[in-house]
Formats: sequence, C-alpha cells, structure tokens
Amino acid sequence: MIPYERTRQQTIPNSAVKIIGVGGAGANMLDRIALDGMEGAELLACNTDVRTLTSSVAPEKIQLGRNLTKGLGSGGDPALGHQAAQEAELEIRDALRDRKIIFICVGLGGGTGSGAAPLVARLAREQGAFTVVFATTPFNFEGARRREQAEVALDELSSLANALITFDNTRMGELVLAKQGVHEAFSAADRMVSESIRAVTRIVMRPGLVNIGLDDLMAALSSPKSRCLFGSGIAHGENRAQQALKNALVSPLLDRGSLLHDTDTVLVHVCGGEDMTLYELELLMRGLSKHVPETAQILFGTSVDPAMAEALSVTLVSSLPEERLLGESSERHTETHAPESGDDEVEDVNPGSAVVGLDEGGGASGFVSAGDEEQALPPESDSAEDSLTELDALPEAELDMLPDMSADT
Repeated sequence: MIPYERTRQQTIPNSAVKIIGVGGAGANMLDRIALDGMEGAELLACNTDVRTLTSSVAPEKIQLGRNLTKGLGSGGDPALGHQAAQEAELEIRDALRDRKIIFICVGLGGGTGSGAAPLVARLAREQGAFTVVFATTPFNFEGARRREQAEVALDELSSLANALITFDNTRMGELVLAKQGVHEAFSAADRMVSESIRAVTRIVMRPGLVNIGLDDLMAALSSPKSRCLFGSGIAHGENRAQQALKNALVSPLLDRGSLLHDTDTVLVHVCGGEDMTLYELELLMRGLSKHVPETAQILFGTSVDPAMAEALSVTLVSSLPEERLLGESSERHTETHAPESGDDEVEDVNPGSAVVGLDEGGGASGFVSAGDEEQALPPESDSAEDSLTELDALPEAELDMLPDMSADT
C-alpha cells in the first residue's frame, strides 16, 4: 500500500467522501449502498455497458469507452477495460476533485472492473485522497482465467490504493444457506461491501464518546503490502457484548478471528444505546485481547446512539501482510471447515454486518476504566482458541453486577 500524509482532522464532512462503482459488479454494489442509505456521500457509477449504467440508481454516471466499446461491455478483456477508462480519464479526474476519502467498489475477474479500477485508483491517489478499494474475487467455479485476471488486478490495486479490502465470493458463500438461491449467494458480497463502507464512514464522520479520526483509520488500514480485514456484529440481550464480538469475529474476512493473531494495529468501534455499560466495554475488549498480539496497538472508539435501543454493535478493522494472508488462505484450502456446534443457533449472528446509525448522539466524555470499585471479571482462558466459547459462557450472576450508565447521563 502507498503511504498517506496524516492530518489531525478528527471527522470529515459527507461532501468529502465519494463512492465509485466500477464495472457491472461495482454498479451492483453501489446500488446496494444507495438502497441501504449512505447519508450524503456522493455516488458515482463507471461502466462500459451503457444498459447497466442506465439502470444504476447512482445519481452520477460516467460511460467508459464511449467510442471504443460503443456502449457494450469489454468482453472480459482487462486491456480493453483499461483503454475504455483511459478514454474517460478527464471525466473521472474531474469527478474525484476535492475529495478526502474515495471508496472504489469493484468485482474483479472480468474486463471492465479488472482493467478500469486500477486507473481509477491511480487518479484518486493523484488527487491526494485517501483511497480504499473494496474488491470481490470470483467464485472457484468461474474458472481459472477469471481468477488469474483478478489476481493481476489485485496486485495492481495493492500498489495504488491506501487500503485494499478483498471479499472472496467463494468464502461469501458461507453467509448463505446451501439451499438458498444463486442471487442470494452473489448478493452476499454486495451486502458486506455496503455494510463495511457504511461502518467505516460513520466511524470517522460522526463524533462519539471516544472519537476515531481519519488518522486512526489510516493507521489501521495503511501498511506496506497488506490486505485489510473487516468484521462487524450486532447482538441483543443479556450477553450482548460478548455475543456482538463473537458475531464480528466469525466474519469470513477474519476467519473466526485467527487472522488477527499477527496484526500490528486493530481499530475497534463499539456502539450501543444509552444503557451500554463500562463493564460491558471492558468485557468486550478483554475478549478481543485473546485474538490479537500483546504488542498490537488497539485504536478504540465508542459512541452512544439512542436508536440502538438495547442492541450493541462491534466493528473491527485491521490489516495483514499479503504473504501472511496467502499462507492462511493456503492452509484453509487444505482443510475442511464445518460449523462449530451451536453456531447455527446463535441469535443475531450477522457476520460482517454493520448498523445504520453508528456514531449518532455522541458526547464529550472519554472512555475510562471501571473505576475504583473493582469489577469481577470471568476467569481468563488458557488459550485463544477457547475465547469464542468463553464469550458464550458468562455466568448470569455476573450480569447483575453491570453498572448502569444511563443513570449517569
């Protein structure tokens, strides 16, 4: 990844954020983001296929290769997709001007996405914007050629963007049941991209009890030759803090938390209603500590949003060196993974999901420890492998000890 000059600005306005969908899959992701709601960020669709472009709900559109492909697609040829983007370079450059954060959504393996996205990322970088690419890679059954083209594009994007977050469509299949339709399987990645972008933007765009600024986001995402990791979960009820963390860790992008074991920096954002307690935050952070190295820098932020009611959400953002990520991927391909006992019965499990309304209703106070009154915590497990199970096993008696934050606000 490329370095980025840091700023002390803690939050940024919506008008400084632009989300770009490149190619057909990118346009689908953009439509999902628009339907889910993005609260003011500008949306731009870029595609060679004029029919797909016309049907997009994005208010701003750029046709790539108007003279080259004459409104048709790129035929799965990345070179043609790149040439089409070059033809529209001036339009793209103008659309990116004066933006501080640019998100690029793209499905790799085909022609327009694989060929045009690297050019868009380069132009965004040249504008001085913090550039984050959200890319999906093909299902295994789509063939070796598409996967090879996706890998080439990933290598290019890794050298151009500040951060690269990849969603393997084969792994996204873990989010849907085997008997669900093909459309649901393909849309799983669209949902996760939408949820990821909404979570990240709300973290840096809205003030909270403990703010996470753009500098913190860059620290979590920007590291040389790395791929970014993301997980988010929401839970209700008695053990909501532990359950929300577990829901975030079971995201396919985190491989049940194992991918966090070698990270240097982890960004954590917690959002809850007015009844969220300091004790819950302490339990949550202690649970997370079993999945990250002792030397890891943890960037913590939290906010109270009355709209959350009795729910609590956790968002985790980190990065991992590419060579380590590839090693983990190879190991996973040689193993057969079956759901752990009870996983299918966990209430509110929504791997990789985020919550609309994060960071609303922020305040001025900071996160403090549980205070002078010592809180009884559950015993530590001997192994990080036991931590997900431990998160489900908090005795009900300890829940009665939770202090009531709402009484102090």
